[in-house]
Amino acid sequence: MEQLVRDMQHPNSGIPTKSQKVFLSFVPCAFTGSDLAEWIRKQLKTDDSIEAMHIATMMYRLGYIYPVDTTKVTSIKDDNCLYRFQSPYFWPSHERSHDNTDYAIFLAKRFMRSKQVTILEDYEQTAYNNLQRLLSHKWEFILFQAQEQNRIAKQRKTADRIIMDAQERAFWRIHYPPPGHTSALQSDIRRKNSYACLIHQNNSLEASRKKVLFLQRRLHTLTMKSSKAIESLMKHCSRYAEHDPMVSGTQPSNPWISDDTTLWTLNTTLVETPTERRIRRWAISLRELLADATGRHEFAKFLKKEFSEENIAFWEECENLKSAPQSSVPELVHDIYRKYLAPGAPSQINIDGHTTDMTQQCLRNPSRFAFEAAQLQILLLMQKDSYPRFLRSDHFKELLRKAMNANPRKNRFFTFGYPFNRHAKVAPDLTPFAMRRKESEDSQVEDTFVITNGGGLTHSLSASNLKDFELAQLYTHQNGDSHHTSADNNQLASRFGTWQNTAPLKPQGPKIVSTIDVPPRRMSDSSLEVSDIRSTSMVMSVPLPSIQTLIAPWEAVETSKPL
Repeated sequence: MEQLVRDMQHPNSGIPTKSQKVFLSFVPCAFTGSDLAEWIRKQLKTDDSIEAMHIATMMYRLGYIYPVDTTKVTSIKDDNCLYRFQSPYFWPSHERSHDNTDYAIFLAKRFMRSKQVTILEDYEQTAYNNLQRLLSHKWEFILFQAQEQNRIAKQRKTADRIIMDAQERAFWRIHYPPPGHTSALQSDIRRKNSYACLIHQNNSLEASRKKVLFLQRRLHTLTMKSSKAIESLMKHCSRYAEHDPMVSGTQPSNPWISDDTTLWTLNTTLVETPTERRIRRWAISLRELLADATGRHEFAKFLKKEFSEENIAFWEECENLKSAPQSSVPELVHDIYRKYLAPGAPSQINIDGHTTDMTQQCLRNPSRFAFEAAQLQILLLMQKDSYPRFLRSDHFKELLRKAMNANPRKNRFFTFGYPFNRHAKVAPDLTPFAMRRKESEDSQVEDTFVITNGGGLTHSLSASNLKDFELAQLYTHQNGDSHHTSADNNQLASRFGTWQNTAPLKPQGPKIVSTIDVPPRRMSDSSLEVSDIRSTSMVMSVPLPSIQTLIAPWEAVETSKPL
C-alpha cells in the first residue's frame, strides 16, 4: 500500500498535483478523485472502476490520502472532489505514539484560533471539555504547548501552514473518528476473539478424522438446557432448605447464642436416638446416609439382618485406606484383598470378573485407589438394592418414630422464613419448696407464692424480674418502716398479683400479663400459711420479663396463653 502511494507521488509518472481553483480561491497541492481513479486503472491494468474506487477508499481510511474541502467523506468517488497526500510522518506504519495529552494540545491550538472562525466541530468541542476535566492537573502545560506551536506555525508561509494544519487534522480524525464512524486502524474485538482466528485450519485427512471422532463423541454427551439446569438447582435448594440452619433455623437453639449445648449433644458423631431432621436427611440419597457416622451404623445393622453387611464393611475400609499413612498402604491393600476378594475369603463380596481382573492388576503396585473399581460397583449395588429396602424397612420407620417421640416440640431459635409472633408463652418456675429471696430477709416485703397441686409453694419471680422486684421495694418502704400500708399493698398487688375476688387491673401500655389459675390450697398444718385467701382458688397476674432478659431480640415469641 505504501509503495503504491509513493508511486502516486512520483514527479513524472505519478498523479499530477497542482493548485486547484475553487471559486475565488486556490487550493495548493491537490488532485481530484477522477485523476486518482484514472491513475489506479492505468497502473494496475484494470477496467473495473469499482475495484479502483475500493482501493482508493482503503487508502483514505488508512490515512494515506485525505479530502480537502469536506470532512464528511466516507468513501472516494470518481468526481471532482479535491484530495491531498498525507505526509509520511503521519503514516500508520511509523506507529507514532499519541495519547490524550497530544490530542488535547491539538484541540487547544484550534480552539485558540476559533475566535475568528469557528473550527471545532460538536464532537471535538465535547472531547475538548472532557479532556479539560480529565487533564485539569496539567492543563496549564497543555495551553503553554498549544501557544508555542501556534507561534511557530505563524512563522511559516501561508500555504505551508494550511497544508500542515490539514494533515494534522486528518491524522487525528483517523485516530479519533467522529460518532458513527469507525477507525480502520483499530482491530475489531469480534475478530480478535473469533474462533476461526484462534485455531489454525487444517484440512488434512488426519485432522478430518479427528473432527469426525470428536463429533461422534459429542453425540453421546449429555447436555442440559439452562431451563432444566435452573429447575434442577431449585429442586436441590428446596430439598436441602430444611437442613440449612440459615434458612430453617437451628433446632433446638444455637449454642453460641443461647449457651445451650443440646444441639451438640443431639448431633454428635454416634448417638443412640438421632434427631428427626438427621434421619430425614438420610432419605435424600445414599451419599448423605454414608456421610453420617450414625447413618452408616444404622445401615450396617440393617444389612446385618439382610446378611449383606460385607458390602458396607468393604466400602468403609476402602474409604479408610484413602486416608491411611503411606507406609501402611501396601499392608492394608493385601489385608482387604484377603478379607473380601480372595478366593474363599471370609466376607467375600459379589463383583463381576472384569472388575476382579482390574483389581488384581492394581495389586501389583498397591496404592490407595487399588479398589476404586470394586468400591464403585459395590456402591452402585447398595444404591440400587440395599438402600431402597432400608428406607422401606421397619428398622428405618422405628428410628423415625423414636425421633419424633423424643422431640415432640421443635423450638426454633432463628426464625428466618417462619411467621413471627409477638407474644411469648412463659411458664412459672415450679420448685418443690417455697423459698424466700435473700434480699427480702430483713424486710417484711414477701415474695408472692403460688400454691401447687402437691401442697407446696412455688416462687412467682424469676431471675428476669429482679428489676421489677427492686422497683416494688422502693414503693413499699416509707421512712424506714418495714410494714406495708394499704396503699402500698394495693400497689404491690397491682404490680405483682391480684386476688380472684378483686377486680383485675387492666394492663397499662403494651405490657403483656399472663394469668395463672392455681388450684385450691391443700396444705398441712406444718406448711407455710398464706393469709388473706378468701376463695378456693386464686388468680395471679405475672408480668412478663423484658425481651432483652428473656430471649434474643431476633427470637420468635409466641402468644401467651393461660396455663
